Amino acid sequence: MSRILFAGFTAAFTVMLMITALQAQPSEAPKAGTEKEQIAQLQQQSQEAYETEKWVAFYIANMKLAKLRPFESEYLVNIVKACALLDRKSTAYHYMLQMQQQGMTYDFNSTEDTLLIRNTEAYEYINDLLVAAAQAAGSGSSAFKLPGKPADFRAITWDGSRNRFLVGTMSEGTVLAVAANGETEVLLEANDENGLWSISGLAVDTERNRLWVSSAATPLFSGFSPVDKNRGSLFEFNLKTLEQVSRYNLPVDGLRHEAGSVAVTEDGLVYLIDREVPIVYLKKPDSDRLEAFFASVELRALRDIAVAPDNSRIFIVDAAKGILAIDPIAQQAALMTGPETMNLGGIHGIAYRDGEVFVVQGGFEPQRVIRLELDPSGTVAVSISPMAIALDDFSQPGVATMHGNSLYYFANSGADDADSLVVMNTPLDVGVAVAPPDMAEFEQALRARQQQQPKE
Repeated sequence: MSRILFAGFTAAFTVMLMITALQAQPSEAPKAGTEKEQIAQLQQQSQEAYETEKWVAFYIANMKLAKLRPFESEYLVNIVKACALLDRKSTAYHYMLQMQQQGMTYDFNSTEDTLLIRNTEAYEYINDLLVAAAQAAGSGSSAFKLPGKPADFRAITWDGSRNRFLVGTMSEGTVLAVAANGETEVLLEANDENGLWSISGLAVDTERNRLWVSSAATPLFSGFSPVDKNRGSLFEFNLKTLEQVSRYNLPVDGLRHEAGSVAVTEDGLVYLIDREVPIVYLKKPDSDRLEAFFASVELRALRDIAVAPDNSRIFIVDAAKGILAIDPIAQQAALMTGPETMNLGGIHGIAYRDGEVFVVQGGFEPQRVIRLELDPSGTVAVSISPMAIALDDFSQPGVATMHGNSLYYFANSGADDADSLVVMNTPLDVGVAVAPPDMAEFEQALRARQQQQPKE
């Protein structure tokens, strides 16, 4: 495990990931840990140091922040600025190159803080690469559009029994069946009888004829009542008849809860994330309740979940931390690691198939979709392949599902001024793995660039 990623983390895993701990009562959910307080304190130190022109203190604060949140581009940008203000060119270029290798984009010409490190071939070359990273690349096309505000849609899955996509809405609490041409049919709609609220997660189990619906009482729901605040449930429906079979409630314990994404295994195990606490719940086929399966004081922003069909691996997305890979058989967990070209910040959606995970990074700049090839442990990415980058329809792309040989995902979840949701399709096999950085190759390219410059 990376010590940077797991500072203060191992003890929490040791205590909380054993099966006995996983079965702790939901009311025992962890409170906010010290890392959040550390980050707030360091951010304050960074701001004060910048305002008072204490560049060394500014550098140190952001180095510490980057160790706590290595995927956060803001801290790397500040480190480059600090090095520039201290006139430490080589160190500044090192971190600029690190950003470029991870696929980030930023124009350091946009700030006067970098004046002291400009006007060199190395600076101009790396900065040009960082700017170019924002250009659209890869493959992606609009599969269909759904009328309505994009933020109203939070869930999508494929229903092989109907040969349709199922999409959930937040405002009306509806489950829509969507054909490939975009034609829609309302399958379920929230009412007093079924008790649904906003639809925040969907999963289909055709083998057991089950439709699993995660629903949360959010202010976005048209029938929201303050009395229902923080309530959420996992609903079980007959997939064919849509008759409600059962309902499994999140605890009512005074904590903030928001039922989120759902995933189901071949054996009928159903996993549900709680985006607020955060906790991952498990619904076993022979059980009449949700069990608290996993929790950690260090996770902050759960977004999505994917499982291997055989339940050998569970992948939990945290927008700040990256991907947590859990082996439920060996009772082990680790934040995913990989080559230095990997950055797993800002993930909003994830899907898994045959030893690969497909990641939608709606909170990363540039916004992108990437494929990670995993080693046998499922905790290490051995290659990273960008599949779609900064496409025209991208505006905080979000949750995803697979159908056939393509990944389907919400492309414009953050487009507040749009009047329709764009669901995009990217083939699973597109994209070429990013090569490890080769400094000799970089220096050769830099020399070639210098030779192409007109002589005065």
